[in-house]
Formats: sequence, structure tokens, C-alpha cells
Amino acid sequence: MNTLIKKTAEKILKPLTKAVLAKQQPQVITVTGSVGKTSTKQAICSVLADKFSVKGGAKNYNNELGVPFAILGLESPQKSINGWLKLFLKAVKLTLIKDKNYPEILVLEVGADKPGDLKYLMEMIPKGLLKVAVLTAVAPVHLEFFGSMENVFQEKITPFFSLAKDGLAVVAADNCDAERIKDTIHCTVITYGIRERADITIKGLKQNQNGLAFQLNNAGQTLDFFLPQGVYFHQVYPLLAAVAVGVSYKMTLRDISRGLAGYTPPPGRMRRIKGINKSLIIDDTYNSSPESCKRALEALTTIPQAQRKIAVLGDMLELGETSEEFHKTIGQMASRLKIDYLITYGQMAQFMAKASRENGLAKERVYSFTELEKITDFLKKFIQPGDVLLIKGSQGMRMEKIVKTIMQEPKKAKALLVRQNQEWL
Repeated sequence: MNTLIKKTAEKILKPLTKAVLAKQQPQVITVTGSVGKTSTKQAICSVLADKFSVKGGAKNYNNELGVPFAILGLESPQKSINGWLKLFLKAVKLTLIKDKNYPEILVLEVGADKPGDLKYLMEMIPKGLLKVAVLTAVAPVHLEFFGSMENVFQEKITPFFSLAKDGLAVVAADNCDAERIKDTIHCTVITYGIRERADITIKGLKQNQNGLAFQLNNAGQTLDFFLPQGVYFHQVYPLLAAVAVGVSYKMTLRDISRGLAGYTPPPGRMRRIKGINKSLIIDDTYNSSPESCKRALEALTTIPQAQRKIAVLGDMLELGETSEEFHKTIGQMASRLKIDYLITYGQMAQFMAKASRENGLAKERVYSFTELEKITDFLKKFIQPGDVLLIKGSQGMRMEKIVKTIMQEPKKAKALLVRQNQEWL
């Protein structure tokens, strides 16, 4: 989509979107944070769908155009003139006529690449409609544009200031400064977490080859739960956020558990996929940042059945002047965790490789590539039965292309991998 069309569409859609919400009057829930937005949105929808008419935007629509698409319930028209006409006509219709099928609750993922993005998105929501705002994490992402972690923090808490008078802030205690937020925003706050003391938490986390088992815990009430496909503890965070939202809507843990029963991690978010030569792929190709990459490496070390633990890591983009430092930190971590092999892809990822060698990972266990064809050719010959491979990199690195070449059933790529629709192919 060219820049002129994008800017024109944004100018038209912003007031239209606000008018749609003013007419339809849904309760709005927003989800923002440095990691885990889409997974959290989907988990919340799963919980609330058991009791309410609820909808979350398709895919990870979370920017100036994506949020209007989510509110209108349509996918991006891309370059289709007819598609744009259909979208604008539906928007106008929804501003004029109350639609009986419009969701009672709308769950919106809202993202920020630069300062001011969330303020722009919050301006689309009429006063009083935002009932719950969820913050999943504050971590070093997009530092190229934010400049500092303090700026990231200030951006991420923006939705809290748009909450209705009776609104609720749901905050990840492990990954945000919850106490500072409580002192800043002057509304009810519910926290969730695993490591830190929180209102909603878990206990008894156990990993097996099919997923994660644990107990949900809220105000002394506990309930056994199992997350199919789960690999590591951080995948539980979206569920805890969803529990917090469910509790705020007066749902019992049993109701919430029933709603979550069909939830699995979305494509590209730590999904188990069968690989060639009887290997296992941990597909975490949706995106990458220093925090999420650290978690993914830790997860790799916990896989009990692995013969060789292999990290295939691509560049982490948009880190600005801190990029080299963060890539080195990941390389140091790979060495410290005793990953069997580190295979990097991209220019900046070479700093990971260099740092891992300097910190004790044997030279013959580290490989670096800057061309997609060369890394995929190498992996096809390198993978052995029993290997577990973590594949992760920023969206711009398109690491899912690597997964597609080494998965056991590439014909299932469209169903299992991220970015398989026409706009990406």
C-alpha cells in the first residue's frame, strides 16, 4: 500500500471509526504491551465468549489502519478499490444504523512503534466506552524510535488515562512496574503474574511433551488447567490476563476455564511443529525483541526430550543505538545456558555469534548466515533425529520461511505458520 493511500485512508477512517463506536456502543477492552498482545487478545476473547457476545480484531491489527479494520470487522483491502469501497460503505452504515449483530464487547489490540501512537488510537474510542485496559509488558522494543525505556513506559500506560470512570487496569506484575502504575493512574488495578506477588497467579507449573499443566489461583480459589502446545511458563501470561478480565466480568474460575479450554498459542508464538528427520521445531517466528528472545532461549533449555538444543536466531530489529549491545547479550545468554548450537541469520545477529564464542560456546558450535538460501540448505543437511530447534527473529527477517523449508509437512504451512496470506507471499 503506497504512502498516499495509507495516509488518506487513516484520515478518513479515524473519525468514521469513532462514529461507529459511538453508534454501536460496545464495551471496549484494549490490550497493549511490548510482547504478547495477540495471544492475550485471543485468550480474553476465548474467556468472554462463554458468556458474552465478543469479538477481537482479525490477525494482529493494532495500528492506525489495523484498529479501524478490527472495529469494522473487516480485513485489509490492500490494493483493491472495490475492497476499500466496501469498507467505507460498511463504516458509514454502522454510523447510521444500530447493528443487532455488533459485538457486546470488543477486544482491541493496540500497538505503538513510536511516541504518540497509542494516544492517536485512544482518540478513536468515545469517552466512557473503554472499560478494561490490559498491559502485558514493558520491555526494550522499538528503542530506535522511543529512545529510552522511560519513554516506552509512558507510551504503554497511555490507555489507562482513557478508561471510563468505573474502568479497570489489568497489569502484568512480573513485567511492568505495577506499583508505579498504581500510584500514577488513579483507577482500579488488578495484577497478574508468576514470579511477583499478584492478584491472579498460578502454582504447580509442570511441563510435559504435550503442553503445560498448572493451577490457576484467584483469591484463594484454585482450578487445574492444561495448556496444549505450551512450551514455557511465559505462555501462561496471556491466560492470566484473560482470567483477570473474566473475574472483572463476574465470571467464576470454572466459567473461565471452560472458555479457555480451546485456546492454543497463535501461529508463530512458541508453537510445536514436527520437523524433518524426526526433529521438533519450536516456532517463535512472529517477532523478536531482547526480552522475548531471552524467554525463548530459556524455554529451549527446558525441553526434556531434546538430543541437541539448537537456537536459530535472526536479527532483532528497531533497537537503534542499543542494537549491537542487545545482540551481544543474547549471544552471551546462549553460551551461559549451554545451548548445543547457535545458528544466526542476518547482519546484526552476527554479534550474537561473536559474543557466544567469546563467552565459551565452542567455535564449531556456532554458525552465521546472511542469506536465506544458504541457512536453509545448511539446516536441511544439519538436522538429526531428536533435535529441537528454536526458530526466532524479528518480523522483517521472515524466519517463518526457514520453518517452512524444514517442517515435516510443508503443505500445512498455511494453517500452522504466520504470514502465509497473499499480502506476505
